[in-house]
Amino acid sequence: MSESTTQESGSRFQLETELARDLKLTASTTIIVGGVIGSGIFGSPSGIAQALGSPSLFLMVWVLGGLLSFSGALCLAELGAMMPRSGGMVVYLREAYPPIVAYLYGWTESIFVQPGSLAAIAMICISYLGYFFPAVSLENVVIDIGIQQISTQHLAVYVILILLGTINYVGVRFGGLISNVSTFAKVGALAALVILAATVGGSWDHFSMPSASAGEINLFGALGVAMIGTLFSYNGWYNTNNVAGEVKDPRRTLPLAIIIGLGLCIFVYLAVNWAYLYVMNIDEIAASERIAADVAERLIGPTGGALISLAVMISTFGTINAGMVYIPRITYGMAKEGLFFKQFAYVHPRYRTPSKTIVLLTVLSIFWTILGDFEAIIGAILYVLYIFYILSIIALFILRRKRPDAIRPFKVWGYPITPLFFLLVASGYVISVLLFNFGQSWPGLAVFVVGLPVYWIWFRGKSR
Repeated sequence: MSESTTQESGSRFQLETELARDLKLTASTTIIVGGVIGSGIFGSPSGIAQALGSPSLFLMVWVLGGLLSFSGALCLAELGAMMPRSGGMVVYLREAYPPIVAYLYGWTESIFVQPGSLAAIAMICISYLGYFFPAVSLENVVIDIGIQQISTQHLAVYVILILLGTINYVGVRFGGLISNVSTFAKVGALAALVILAATVGGSWDHFSMPSASAGEINLFGALGVAMIGTLFSYNGWYNTNNVAGEVKDPRRTLPLAIIIGLGLCIFVYLAVNWAYLYVMNIDEIAASERIAADVAERLIGPTGGALISLAVMISTFGTINAGMVYIPRITYGMAKEGLFFKQFAYVHPRYRTPSKTIVLLTVLSIFWTILGDFEAIIGAILYVLYIFYILSIIALFILRRKRPDAIRPFKVWGYPITPLFFLLVASGYVISVLLFNFGQSWPGLAVFVVGLPVYWIWFRGKSR
């Protein structure tokens, strides 16, 4: 690429960035924390405890996931500040690789990752509903067609997805009210658990009591499986890029926001998991279907379990609703850019919503519950998602060489050590799952592979 083109690109990036540089440290930090702390902390600990069987490893993996997220956030913050355009990773992948790579990311996000995430969150929401109505359970199978079992929990998930899909189809958004209530419920539930554990009491012996099967595990394979839960819980670290181009004084503010924001997330996750482990031993955590409710019930009885379950349901309900609002806009934007079927660029003439993409998201979210429970769903989506995260971090190296003169309001700290750390740990996770738990990775890989002929038949040469 010529020097004039590079300068033109840099000027364009700078112009777009300067349009809205008004986010200060507090706002940037809040966006990061709000985007990270979500539903995973209420659903992931059981699977992590099952995989590791060690209290020390159980806590350590949350630190490792936080450090991985921190390094990834710094790397993508550089790319986001350099190219502050809508589209996120699609933009970086298009700049660094042939068009098919960006298309495959968008395809996988739209067909699998985003609807799969909503399905997983809905599974958490409904699992806590089972505290009040025990008949709503994965074990209560109502339809068995051999290759697939549909339980009362699945049916309840379908109801909530269809309900929120319909509400957003007609443009009636709960918006700020549901967001505020769900955030309060989420933060309140986590704080209550930690405070109750510290005041009511538990046992420090739990921290030195590994599971009887802990010595039998393959550590590399077990860490790969355990990382699934922590990576899902931290996955909002990518939200850093939603603010990278709008941060005031990004060289100073952005790294501080990432350090403080993700530092707070690590602290909260460690505090909550300390509370879980202080109240219940590692085997009890592994066997718990509703860890937050079970801990609260043990501390203050059924009332505590009921209140925590209600808070988790409100929190996850709000998360699903937020997904129903913003995820269809991703697919809609792809269709507008020629990277998805053009029918999904349709806007409903009456409701002014991307109605077809909302229907698609609802149907796919229901479909991906066929993968099973929460752990199976997040294991599948995270595997393929981290392949694209790895490609995006590699893009940092490519674009430093390809666009040396581009304006970079923020440069990643510790380059090249920081991105290399991310690549090392993330690649270790990908290889571990491939070798020891391939059954969880293949659905995402299958969607990825199916996207190849779809691209060559329908989309090659059509993107703008």
